[in-house]
Amino acid sequence: MKILLIHPQLKKYIQPKLPPLGILSIAAVLEKAGHKVSLLDLNVTPDLFSSITLKDFGLIGITATTPLINEAYALIPKIKLRTKASVVFGGPHPSALPHEALENGADIVVRHEGEKTILELAMALENETDFKEINGILYKENGKVVETPTRELLSESEMNELPFPAYHLLSDIGLYSTPQPVISEKARSLTIVSSRGCPYLCNYCFKGVFGNKWRAHSAEYTVRLMKYLKDHFNVDEIGVQDDAFNIDKKRVNAICDGLLKEGVKVRWTTAQGLRANSIDLPLLLKMKATGFFRTGFGIESGNQKIISEHIHKAVKKEDVIAAVAAAKKAGIEPIAYFMIGNSGENEKTMQETIDFAKQLDTDVAHFTITVPFPGTPLYAQIKREGKFLVTDWSLYGYTNGMCYFELGELNKDLVERMWRRAYRSYYLRPNMIFRMLTKKGAIKRMPVLFQAALQYLGLRRTK
Repeated sequence: MKILLIHPQLKKYIQPKLPPLGILSIAAVLEKAGHKVSLLDLNVTPDLFSSITLKDFGLIGITATTPLINEAYALIPKIKLRTKASVVFGGPHPSALPHEALENGADIVVRHEGEKTILELAMALENETDFKEINGILYKENGKVVETPTRELLSESEMNELPFPAYHLLSDIGLYSTPQPVISEKARSLTIVSSRGCPYLCNYCFKGVFGNKWRAHSAEYTVRLMKYLKDHFNVDEIGVQDDAFNIDKKRVNAICDGLLKEGVKVRWTTAQGLRANSIDLPLLLKMKATGFFRTGFGIESGNQKIISEHIHKAVKKEDVIAAVAAAKKAGIEPIAYFMIGNSGENEKTMQETIDFAKQLDTDVAHFTITVPFPGTPLYAQIKREGKFLVTDWSLYGYTNGMCYFELGELNKDLVERMWRRAYRSYYLRPNMIFRMLTKKGAIKRMPVLFQAALQYLGLRRTK
């Protein structure tokens, strides 16, 4: 069967252009089964959709996060004007709100992990058989929604049998950026996911695709994948996009050993996948020796009660202090990620977050207004106890600078004011300006300070 997979274009705000790993994995298993797969990443090549011939495809799959879902829905009527192929939706947002996707014209919705499901769907469509025995989907039959039983997640042994994502289907590797493009020189970069799922219960995190159980590719698989990207695509950097890369420290050690043994010379980073309570200086030094150069820590708040009792993030502030200090000592750049306006917060707790960020004093700190994505515990809490202020899914992004909900002591004016205060007071400190101007590579890092001075003083707001 000829199958087309589409990643919609993100239009409302700017984010790094990263490879769509979900549909690259789907494409790989379909190709391995003998199907002919094409891929459109409209985020980097938006003009290709109008020129591609759709009539020969038997299945058209579309993936979407919440900020992309409106663009994904807008594709459906355009597709159905040009082909009778079944339109299949998958990814985070359709997994969270599958009935919404059906109501907007999707023929079938795949929930959770899609590798096994898409193979069975392709076979059913090719053989014109019904879908009732395919777990993990929703579809309409005679006007009524049919929901099949939930599909079990892939086991670790099954994950290690997956083919590498189909990076060869990307139209131009050079169109993709590093995971942190604002603070990096342009590099030939690709990303990977080496583990799936997370056992922690953070209130803002959606677990509807990969679940609560942490499952990892083996160290050997991960090393082979990184070596493959270096050898076949000549990448300068690899971004590891795991939610929790270092839950198993032995595996991280084994990955480092494998990279050194295989002579894989590539810079690599974890966007925000290092747990602060599962890292130490010896391991960071070993990672540094393999080309590891930057990591992010999801810290979220400077108030321990907010961290533990409201966000439900199983980390202590002293773990964060130790992890950031160890990264600095190892020569690895730590990036600190914070949320402004989570459940239970007030002006005092948000100020504590700003003060804690200054105490950690990383070169880069990101402050985002908390976004209540559908399917998360936070979303459910606001639905019960609070008020949503934003209903346009396309605005559910991390860079909008707008308040999405009111809950308890949180209101729009307070949250947006504290967010602006966080950026102003952090980046416009004299010592931060001096560091930006004098540190090695200062010219490359000037966009960080420039953004702080313009965007967060209100002179440039993302629409």
